[in-house]
Amino acid sequence: MTPLLVIRPEPGCAASVAAARELGLEAECWPLFAVRPVDWEAPDPGGFDALLVGSANAFRHAGPLLERYAALPVHAVGEATAREARQAGFAVGTVGRGGLQAVLDSIPPGTRLLRLAGAERVPLTAPQGVTLAERVVYASEPLPMPSGLAARLHEPAVVALHSAEAARHFAAECDRLELDRGLIALATIGPRVSGAAGTGWRTLACPERPEEAALLETARDLCQTLGEGKESRHMVEDVQTDTPASAPIAAASPLLPERRGTGRAVLGAALIAFLLGAGTVGYAAWHGMLPGRIAPPPVISPEPLSTAAPALTASRALAVQDAGVDARIVALEGRLDAITARADAAAGNAARAEALLVAAASRRAIDRGAPLGYLEDQLRLRFGNSQPGAVATLVDAGRSPVTLDQLLAGLDSLAPSLTASPSEENAWRKVKREVASLFVIRRESAPSPAPRTVLERARLLLEAGRTDEAMTALQRLPGAGEARDWFVAARRYDDVHRALDVLESAALLDTRALRDGDGEMVNRPAFAPPAG
Repeated sequence: MTPLLVIRPEPGCAASVAAARELGLEAECWPLFAVRPVDWEAPDPGGFDALLVGSANAFRHAGPLLERYAALPVHAVGEATAREARQAGFAVGTVGRGGLQAVLDSIPPGTRLLRLAGAERVPLTAPQGVTLAERVVYASEPLPMPSGLAARLHEPAVVALHSAEAARHFAAECDRLELDRGLIALATIGPRVSGAAGTGWRTLACPERPEEAALLETARDLCQTLGEGKESRHMVEDVQTDTPASAPIAAASPLLPERRGTGRAVLGAALIAFLLGAGTVGYAAWHGMLPGRIAPPPVISPEPLSTAAPALTASRALAVQDAGVDARIVALEGRLDAITARADAAAGNAARAEALLVAAASRRAIDRGAPLGYLEDQLRLRFGNSQPGAVATLVDAGRSPVTLDQLLAGLDSLAPSLTASPSEENAWRKVKREVASLFVIRRESAPSPAPRTVLERARLLLEAGRTDEAMTALQRLPGAGEARDWFVAARRYDDVHRALDVLESAALLDTRALRDGDGEMVNRPAFAPPAG
C-alpha cells in the first residue's frame, strides 16, 4: 500500500496519523509547520455575544487573554475544535460540518461575533444582521523540508494537505528540492486547498465535505488504488492532462450492413484471371512471340589494389584505437568527478541553508522576546558539536529574554540617577567634581563629556546595535553605580547577539562539526566548483 504522509503542525499531525492508522493506512508524521502564539489586543468582552473559532490552535495559543471571554459560547468549525473549547472551559453552541462559512451562515441576525483565528485564514462574509470582528492569536511558521521527507518523496506517496498555506509551502519545497511531482498524489481538505497546490501532481483529490474524517477516507482510497491505476470514487482530477478518458469502442457499427457470401465471388474471379493469363502465354509461345534466353550481365572484375599504397598494420591500428578509448575514458572520469563534486556541494549548501534559516529564526524570536520552543532542539542538533557555548547562551536567553526595547526603557528610567551625583559621594569629592567640570579641555572632534550629551549618545549607540560602546560611554557617568542591573542585562543582550553572529558564520563556513537535520556531518564545501 502507498504510504500516507501528514505535514500539518503538531499536535494535529500526530492525531491525524493515529486516525489514519486506525483505518489501516501506513501513515507517517512529518510536520512542516510550527504554531506559535501572536501578541494580540483583546477587545471588551461586553461588545460580543459569542466566539467564532476555526481551529483548535486558537485555544492552545491565545494565552491568558482568552480567559476574558470564558462566559461567551463558542461556534466551532468542527468536533476537534469544539472538544478543545470544552477542555478550555467554554460552552459550545454550534459544531459545524461544512466549513466555517457554513457555521457563520447559520448564526441568527443580531449576533455580535469575535473570530479568533490564525494569520493564514479563510476570508468570511458575515450574513445580513451579523457583525464579525477578527483577532489573530497564532501563526503557523513554515519549516524547511527535512532530508528524510525529501528522500521519502522519491518514491510514490500520498500527502495530506489541511490548508492552503500548507499546500503552497509544500509545493514550494518540492520545487526547491527538485522533487518529481509526478510521483506524489495529494489529498486535500477542499477545493481552495487544491487550487493553492498547483498542477503537475500524479493525482489530486478532495472530499465532498471539508472534514478530517472525509479527508482521511479520500487518502485511504488514493493509497489503495494508486498502485492499481484505478480512479478514486471521490472528486479526483488528473492534473497532468485535461483529455477525458475515451469511451469504449462498440463491437460492431450499426451503420454498416452485414455482408455475406463474398468468399465464393472472390475465388471465382481469381480462377478466371489465372486461366486467361495461362492462355495468353501459351498463344505467344506457339507463335514464337516470346524472346530468347536473356544473356547474363557481364562480370566486372575489380582491379587489384596497388601494393605500393601505404597501409597501417593490424597492431598499429589497434594501438591507435586503444589510445582513443583511453582518452575518452579519462574525459568521462573527469566529467564524473566534476558532477560528483557539484552534487556534494549542492547537498552541503542545502544543509547550510537550513542551518542558516534556523539561526535567523532564532534571532527573530530573541529580538521579540519570545521563547525558542522547537528551535532549541534544532540549535542543539545542528550546532551543538561545533558551537556548544553559543547554543547554551541562546537557550538561556530564550528562557529569560532581554530585548532592545527593555534596555531602552530601562535606560530612560535610569536617566536621572545616571546624571546625578552618587548618593555615597562625600562633600570633598563633590566639590572636586564640580570644579573639574568648570573647565574641560578636549579636541573639537571629540564628543562632549556632559552627562546629558553622553546619555543621548549612548542611547543612539544602543539603537544602532553597538551595545558595548554604549556601555563604555555610560560607565563614565557619575551615577553609573546605580545601574548595575541594567549593565548586567546589557551584557547578556550583547553576548546573545554575538552568539547569533557566531552561529550564522558557522552555518556558512564551518567544515568541522556542523550537522544537518538528520544529525549527519556537513563536511562538504560551501560552494560548488566551476564547471570544467
